[in-house]
Amino acid sequence: MNETIELKSGQQGYIEYKSSNPFEFYHILNELDEAPEIDAQGWLIFPEKGKGPFPVIFCVHGSDNWAGHHHEHILNFLEAGFAIFRVHSFDSRGVASTVEDQMSVTAAMMMVDTFEALKIVSRHPDIDSSRIGVTGWSLGGTVSFYSFWEPLAEKLAPHGERFKCCLPFYPATYIKPEENRWNSGPILNLVGESDNYTPAALVHQMSDIVNASGGNSSVISYPGGEHSFDSINPVTHWPDAIAVSEKFCTVAKDGNMTYTTDSGEKLGMNQPEDRLKIFESGEIHFGASTGGDWSIRRQCQKDALEFFNKHL
Repeated sequence: MNETIELKSGQQGYIEYKSSNPFEFYHILNELDEAPEIDAQGWLIFPEKGKGPFPVIFCVHGSDNWAGHHHEHILNFLEAGFAIFRVHSFDSRGVASTVEDQMSVTAAMMMVDTFEALKIVSRHPDIDSSRIGVTGWSLGGTVSFYSFWEPLAEKLAPHGERFKCCLPFYPATYIKPEENRWNSGPILNLVGESDNYTPAALVHQMSDIVNASGGNSSVISYPGGEHSFDSINPVTHWPDAIAVSEKFCTVAKDGNMTYTTDSGEKLGMNQPEDRLKIFESGEIHFGASTGGDWSIRRQCQKDALEFFNKHL
């Protein structure tokens, strides 16, 4: 899709490239070539000091787009000598937030944005293609976590471009694959034990599944941490936010996605109308809290830097 884009030595800043709009993982696995193409954008930023080739960290925003606490982490990474690539999935589609709909931009779309940029940046002469990591927050944490699921990665980067390590912040890991083949690189999930938006319980369970399948996933749980524990904003309840329940949906080996209700009914999850039906079924909870904790903020910034310093 972006084979003709060749970045030159010293080139950084705003980058335009092509991506596409598969709605669900099903469409990546089965119909990626049919997904509508879009113009995507991102920012490649080099650290102030040092000389390449640099290790680079891909950064993926959450359902409320880019926020101040994301940029604090990004600044930490830059000052530690990492280049960063900031994926702008919402700006590419003219969307400000998906907190209250979770329809207009999905994890599958953001996954394509991220991998297309990975393929471009990995060819940059000032980037060390063997030292590329990924991090993300909330919805972006979901993208970063499942970027390590090989069936998706094989579709999105068939020539083998991969992330070396992965740091999801409070991801929504509600998708449980039947085919468990995972990138063997380290995943460190940072979660708040009091998160009622993207429950920590699912992250612990998926981490165990990854490890049982030959992967390398671990979790740091911050006691009392709410969703967006690294923010400076006080904890606030959002009554219309669509929260993730403590139940998985399943991705079969053929890519079909299903959700089983409390009554035992199996609902499809492949299409937009399927997702709407689940939202309207009463199975999905509305209302969640977000907000920071000063001590957790400080600790998670240390944990994030320590992880990337060790693995990149």
